[in-house]
Amino acid sequence: MKHIAIGVLLQAFLTAACVSGSKPDPAADHKAIAAATAQFQAAECAGSVDKFRSFFTDDLVMMGPDKPPVIGGDSVAALMRVFHNSFVVQVEYNSQEIVAFGDWGFDRGTEQYTLTPKAGGAPIKKSGNYLYVYQRQKDGSWKQSRVIWN
Repeated sequence: MKHIAIGVLLQAFLTAACVSGSKPDPAADHKAIAAATAQFQAAECAGSVDKFRSFFTDDLVMMGPDKPPVIGGDSVAALMRVFHNSFVVQVEYNSQEIVAFGDWGFDRGTEQYTLTPKAGGAPIKKSGNYLYVYQRQKDGSWKQSRVIWN
C-alpha cells in the first residue's frame, strides 16, 4: 500500500511539473522585451527615476563608459537620480536585435540622447550603442539585469 501511495504521489508531481512548465514563446518574449525597453525609455524621458527603477532587477549591474560598475538596482537608481537632477533627458532607443532564450534575453541597439542642463547651457547631444540583458521575473515580466553602453 505504501508503494502505491508513493507511486501515485510521484505521478501527480510529475504531471503537475509537466503541466506548469510552459513552452517558450519567442514572439511573445521578443514583444515583451521590446515593450520593457520602450517603457523604460518613456520613464527616462519623463525623468521618473522611481518608475524606471521598476525595470531593474535588485542585483542589476550597470557598466557605463570609463566608470566602475554600479551594482544593485537601488544604487543605480540613486546615481540616476543625481544625473536626472542635473539634466532634462530626451533619449531614443532603437533596437537592432532582440533575442530571448529561456528566462534570459537581450536588447541590443543604438541610442541618441539630448541632455539639457537644468542649470542652463546648451543641450548636449550624444549617441552610442547599448546592450540590455533582461531576466524574466517570477511574475513573467522582464527586467534589466545587466546594462552596458558606449
